[in-house]
Amino acid sequence: MAGKEIEQLAASQHGVVSRSQAEDTGIGGRAIVRRVASGQWLRLDSEVFSVNGTPKTRYQHLWAAYLSRPEALVTGRSAAHLYEFPGVKLGKPQILLPFSGNARSPIAQVIRSRHYELVAHQPIDGLRVTTRAETLLVLAFRSPPTLIERWVDSQMALEKLAAADFDPIFARLANARLRGLRPLQRIVLARDRDSYQPPTSHLEHYLYRLLDHPEIPRSERQLPFAFDMVGATVDAYIKEWKMIVEADGRRWHTKKADFEHDRRRDNAAAERGLLVMRFTYRMLKDDSEGCLRTLIHAGRWR
Repeated sequence: MAGKEIEQLAASQHGVVSRSQAEDTGIGGRAIVRRVASGQWLRLDSEVFSVNGTPKTRYQHLWAAYLSRPEALVTGRSAAHLYEFPGVKLGKPQILLPFSGNARSPIAQVIRSRHYELVAHQPIDGLRVTTRAETLLVLAFRSPPTLIERWVDSQMALEKLAAADFDPIFARLANARLRGLRPLQRIVLARDRDSYQPPTSHLEHYLYRLLDHPEIPRSERQLPFAFDMVGATVDAYIKEWKMIVEADGRRWHTKKADFEHDRRRDNAAAERGLLVMRFTYRMLKDDSEGCLRTLIHAGRWR
């Protein structure tokens, strides 16, 4: 009976069981030794075994790493793969343990945390996995900001992640000096709905200074457009070039509705043969020459 029970358990865990699980079903230490000696079980770690006759999947090593330590949380790239972060492969399992835990493991990369008890996690298919925000924190220690930004954007666009999810993390690490922490904070802050947005007067100053260049034809400013299905007041319209020019003060579109509304406006303009040029606040402020060059070249093609 115990043998059948442990096989069923192993089948639900991608072919893997731990010593403590085996003992809970009535299989003692000597019985485990016999199963290993006979080849019925394969020892993956001192406390973890794969059971012959049960399905083996690509998640077997992840489960083995998870079961190797009773306090383990799946984290880092392993968690990111489960959350389907773009471009993240399963790779060697990564688990999170208390800072006092043993960092050595032949089957996993162990990451220790001084704040283990505060780390948020959730169940995924029977595994305890660090939340998306906690996973991104671990990834930030070992990945370039460009990748972190890509992953943050992908999860926010899917509405799986919000800037507020990082608040408890940044609060507990307020005085910490950890590699990757500051870049992560900057990335999240730029996507916070309450983050800085320049006043309209500042945007207009930079945009209209650009449009006042002698090589730019006369433009009409704050011009209402009545497109089919959507109305809009555009920042500037250059009639000679059939071009709409917009200044965007938002650092990032956190709301799907805003993003889709802008796309509808652009598509409606394209139906009328109009070109829409968009410049962000940073582009207008820090790279005005580049914006001017782009605008003039686009206008000449028109």
